[in-house]
Amino acid sequence: MVPRPQTTSIYFNVMRQILTLFLILVGINAQAETTTRVVTGLEMQEAIINRLSTAGEVAAPNILPEKQFYACDAPLEVEPAFGGWRSVIVRCPSPVEWEVTVRAQVKGAVALLPETSQSYATQAVFLRRPLRSGARIQADDVETRPIDPLIANNIYTDPTDVIGRVLSQSMTTRVPVMPRHLEREWAVNADSTVSIQIVRGGIEIESSGIALDAGQIGDTIRILNVSSGSKLIGRIVQEKKVEIISKALR
Repeated sequence: MVPRPQTTSIYFNVMRQILTLFLILVGINAQAETTTRVVTGLEMQEAIINRLSTAGEVAAPNILPEKQFYACDAPLEVEPAFGGWRSVIVRCPSPVEWEVTVRAQVKGAVALLPETSQSYATQAVFLRRPLRSGARIQADDVETRPIDPLIANNIYTDPTDVIGRVLSQSMTTRVPVMPRHLEREWAVNADSTVSIQIVRGGIEIESSGIALDAGQIGDTIRILNVSSGSKLIGRIVQEKKVEIISKALR
């Protein structure tokens, strides 16, 4: 018996819907299989390196790349453990939350940095050679290198911004120079010669003095008047210039 045209049309429509539903289910299963993975030591290494880089720290984790941890279907989260970056907590929030504590800065391990593409437009200032705390940065000590724009917060992009500044801590060539790596830049440095301005009865007298404290514009510091030998209190009004307020208390 030959099927009627209307019956045949209904039959093919039903089959088409069943096939479509089947393909959707297969696609969902395939997507679930690709997004859920077993975290390896290599993935954990990369997450630690990238996170420490954003914090201005160099990572030297000692994790076997081939080691397998647990299932995860979300990006790994990394945060400091025990108040510092020597150890970190690596966390996966889904499908079942888990976390492990890993040594991120192992003494003697190879220090690593995230890979950067030369196509990045952001340039950061790096040291060309390691320098110790207290060293004053010279022009031939620095260079610019490309850096990932996502980790480009609180960095210097112009070498002239750091040339002449003093390091507050020892630094290697692997981390971009950041404000926290440098000594505070004072308008007046302790033990430096300054111009002191004394106003008496509408008359301004300028003399030379020695700053006994460091400070920025607006700060009040102690000054030694070179000509009289007396100690004075003054307010910094501009770089290396102090307006005297009163005599220092004995």
